[in-house]
Amino acid sequence: MSDRIPLPIEPTPLVDAVEQAFAAPVALLALGIPVCPSCELLKVTLGAIADARPTLRVLLATMDSQADWDARETVLWPRDIRISRASVPVLVLVQQGAVVESRHGGGPAASMDAWLTTLIGPPERPLATGLTDAEHEALDGLAGVRANILAAKASRSAMG
Repeated sequence: MSDRIPLPIEPTPLVDAVEQAFAAPVALLALGIPVCPSCELLKVTLGAIADARPTLRVLLATMDSQADWDARETVLWPRDIRISRASVPVLVLVQQGAVVESRHGGGPAASMDAWLTTLIGPPERPLATGLTDAEHEALDGLAGVRANILAAKASRSAMG
């Protein structure tokens, strides 16, 4: 562990992120959508992963537009990457230009790193268990978004 503060991973356009992931020796490609609290947390969570694993190329793409969703047929599906609005976030480990494994759902950096450890070995800089300080801060910042989503779901349930 270190006192370093990992930088968040900023989204890359979908096609560019996929091309970079498949060109790297080993890469973690994360796919998300706007207004998804778990997807919003990916920026800081992936930053911690990238800091712990400096040789791993870590990329984030956000499915922002209809063009991104349309690109699934030509960019994602031929590479055996599946995503839907109900299955985000999606994490894809790519090694030597091929999908090794994918996982639906986010989680704390320590949890994601444990998954990666089973596939590619331990990180250079081990992560502490639990949430990172950046993840705590990001969760606090998303509290209003999460509350609005829950209220909307409750309202729809009451109508239905």
